[in-house]
Order: sequence, then C-alpha cells, then structure tokens
Amino acid sequence: MSLPEADLRALLDKQAIAEQLANYCRAVDRLDIPLGHGVFHEDATADYGADLFQGSGRGVIDFICASHLHTVNHSHQISNSTVALDGDLAGSETYFHSATRIMDGGKLIQIRVYGRYLDSWARRDGRWAITARKTIFDFDETRDVVHTERHEQGARDHTDPSYQFLKGHS
Repeated sequence: MSLPEADLRALLDKQAIAEQLANYCRAVDRLDIPLGHGVFHEDATADYGADLFQGSGRGVIDFICASHLHTVNHSHQISNSTVALDGDLAGSETYFHSATRIMDGGKLIQIRVYGRYLDSWARRDGRWAITARKTIFDFDETRDVVHTERHEQGARDHTDPSYQFLKGHS
C-alpha cells in the first residue's frame, strides 16, 4: 500500500527538519561553523535570552562555537520534537539537553542545561532551515566532576572519527 502524496511529502518534510536539528547539535559539538550556518536561513533570528545571545541565526553559531573553544568538552542532545507543517512553513518545539565541561580553578566542572528550542522554519529553494529560534531554558545545574574510567574521546573538529564514518554517506 502506498502513501498518498501529501502524507509522503509531510514525512519527508519532517525528516528534513529533524536532520537540520541534528545538524545543529553536531555543528556546536564539533565546532563545525559551516554546518551550523546551514541550519539557519541568512535572515534568521536567534533569541537565547538577553543575558546570553540575541541576534542572527548564523551569529549564534559563531557565538556558541567561539564560546566552546574555551571549554574542555561539550555534548548536546535533542529528544522530543513536535513539528507542525503548513506548506512551505513549519513550527517546532524540540527538547534539548547539553553538558559542558570547564576547568575552574584547577577543578573540572560540568554544567548541564535542559530546555526547548521553539523554531520557525521555511522551505526555500527546496531546503528547510530556521527563520526564527526562541530558546527556553527550563533548568540547569553545575557540579564538580569525579572521573571514572578514561574512554577514547572525540575531537571537536573535522579530525573527529565521525567525519570518516560519514564521509560519502551524506
């Protein structure tokens, strides 16, 4: 049984948006600025709160990647995502969790943030990208880190092993 064309289009659109959300996480974790810029249309806005960042969508990528240069490591995940489609426009709410490790006075500190991305999307020239983002921070915490075992760690640039595994598959 085949899907009606409208249902298939909706599935493809939601998948394209999901991939862009994943690209955002990958971009800020791997400090991949060109990938991050591609998540936002050129005229997009980003509101991460007056105390953090308000400006252009691509500007927030530059800001976050520059900020992460001064951290030990960063890991970003997304989970529940609700997407409402309306032709070439869409809105979404996506829950996120990020963990950032920093050195503070010789101690390793971890900052965890939980929140939601509220995004407006547009398909332009066949490509879905964000036109406006409002970030809601639901709660956060800071704690000292007690190391357990050392595991192989990734790199925060194109030398990360993931680039080799994904090469030619995107």
